[in-house]
Amino acid sequence: MRLIPPAVLRLYMILPALYRRKLIFSSLSVFVMACVDLIGLGVLLPVLLLIMDKNSFSQNHFLSLIYTKGGFESDQALIVAVCLVIFIISLGRTVFNTYMQYNQNKRLFEISNYLSVYMYQLYYSKGFLYIKQNNSHRIINQINAITTNLIQGYFVPFTSLICEIVVVVAILIGLILFNWYVFMIAFLTFVPLSVSYYIYSRSRVKKYGERLFHIMPEKNRILQQTFVGYTDMEMSNSFSTCKKLYTDLLNNQNYYHVRNAVLNTTLQRILEFAVVCSVIALIIATQLFQLPSLGVIIGMFVIAVYRILPGIIKGTSYYFQMRGNSFALDFINNIEKLNSEKDSLKQQKISFKNTIRFDSVSFSYDKSIPVIQNLSLEIKKGDFIGIKGESGSGKSTLFHLLLGFLQPDSGSIYIDDKRLTSEYMDSWHSKIGYVSQQLFMVEGTLLDNIVMSSKDISPDYDRIYQVLKLASLDSFVETLPQGLNTFIGEGGCLLSGGQRQRLGIARALYKNMEILLFDEATSSLDEGMEKTINQAIVYLAEQRCDLTILIISHRPESLSICRKIFNITEMKE
Repeated sequence: MRLIPPAVLRLYMILPALYRRKLIFSSLSVFVMACVDLIGLGVLLPVLLLIMDKNSFSQNHFLSLIYTKGGFESDQALIVAVCLVIFIISLGRTVFNTYMQYNQNKRLFEISNYLSVYMYQLYYSKGFLYIKQNNSHRIINQINAITTNLIQGYFVPFTSLICEIVVVVAILIGLILFNWYVFMIAFLTFVPLSVSYYIYSRSRVKKYGERLFHIMPEKNRILQQTFVGYTDMEMSNSFSTCKKLYTDLLNNQNYYHVRNAVLNTTLQRILEFAVVCSVIALIIATQLFQLPSLGVIIGMFVIAVYRILPGIIKGTSYYFQMRGNSFALDFINNIEKLNSEKDSLKQQKISFKNTIRFDSVSFSYDKSIPVIQNLSLEIKKGDFIGIKGESGSGKSTLFHLLLGFLQPDSGSIYIDDKRLTSEYMDSWHSKIGYVSQQLFMVEGTLLDNIVMSSKDISPDYDRIYQVLKLASLDSFVETLPQGLNTFIGEGGCLLSGGQRQRLGIARALYKNMEILLFDEATSSLDEGMEKTINQAIVYLAEQRCDLTILIISHRPESLSICRKIFNITEMKE
């Protein structure tokens, strides 16, 4: 493993200046903590010398100077004073390193938050087709879990691992300077066991971590399908199947969690056994070779093990944690790939005064079977148009092209005389209201679902009551005890189908849009409710003569209210 993995350098290049500095400060704090750790450990040596050899007062110039200048009357008084100093230094080291660790992790978690928000925005900017062609659970998992795995599961343990390596290496160097033979005995008893354990564990840890990561979104998917699709699941009697799948995933998760836990705890036992072997080897060595006194050797060894043993245990745990989350490094590849594809066009205003024109537009999802081919169509401002056609003939695709969610393979769409391109999308979307069959509802109140904007923006209540009347929803709201503050449930489940569609119309009207699109908005409603919605649309068209309305429907009743009807099949050459 390189001292600085390539992934760290690549992440550094991706981050903006502010977060690069946070990454640098986190790296520097690692070495500061390592130095403070060594100082805290080094102050134990005077105590060891005092305990092991009281003649060190006179033989050691530094201790002799402290004894004389400090006015100590006895050896015991000096020992107590030195112990007090060591206590203060150790306490200060603990407090300082805790503070440094807090700030270091805070910086890294801020980077994690930045990456999550950045990926959230980046995936959203990829547009409709990208989102539809990629599994939404995978995208959500990338945004929520991968950044956590990358920063908290890889980079946080990486910085901690570097700290442990610096401290352990410094202690080993100290042992070499103290006595080469003592170092070799300790080294040869620790290293073979540690390396054997590492070779055995490294591939398993990575495999367990990756499989645990993939189990989580599968569990979430089953839970979401269960509760969102409760009625269908109950009617199809399929809960038992989903329960079995969920149970199997939990069993697999437990399987890998148990093995991970065993791998993490086994190392400590192996190293404790290595300590016993080292002590035995040191005792035997003092009897066979010319080495310092057994007390001093064991004392030095105890101080070294006091820090080396936890360091090896924690360092190995950090490394295994990094191995278990190393699959998250692919996330950086994804950022780089998406960044290279990201549009950075400056948005411009576009106006709609006369016509929308489709000029020989063709589109296919897989670039082989055309959904729309050579379609030409002109829509004038104020038109009230119905679009019909067989299922799969491209009606919804036509709307998605008009909305800019899809880009034509050939041909162009013109708004007046301007070609509809990416730099106009923000302005264009602000002019359009879109009501689909499966209307999106936020989990909140009626007011939340009409305004659909930041909580910091105060709603225009005069406008809200106006659009409620235009959408024929005002009388319903008046019957509610909490009025606009009525909670509508998840996905609007506490509203009827007709109420949801009229709420969608009210939301679109609140935007003060110029174009209103209905995509099979009444297809799931009964005849009575469809008639009510159609009456609301007709009333709206009468009140807003400048409003351009397009309706997609396979029902003749919904198309009969339109002033023009186009058959999409006949519009394709």
